[in-house]
Amino acid sequence: MGMVRIRVPAAGPNRPSAFHVVGGQFDTVHREGAYRLRPDDPGSGGAQVLDLAPASGGFVEPAFPEAGTYPFVSHIMGDAERGAKGAFRVTD
Repeated sequence: MGMVRIRVPAAGPNRPSAFHVVGGQFDTVHREGAYRLRPDDPGSGGAQVLDLAPASGGFVEPAFPEAGTYPFVSHIMGDAERGAKGAFRVTD
């Protein structure tokens, strides 16, 4: 499957965010101007969340193992229950 870069802002104003794609794993994590994980780093694995403080941002590059639908949330489950969620649809 191909790669995609997802830019994630934590608009706040006073709540953090923890961006998570269910069933996907991030090969690359960039937060607040610095790489936290890169696929070419020796011994690097994958990450499942991009944690952000209010008013910060970053990006992730998930690896989707196969075609399918991959939901995403911010891990503030009350917000997800009110509709703050989505899904990526991955095709061959």
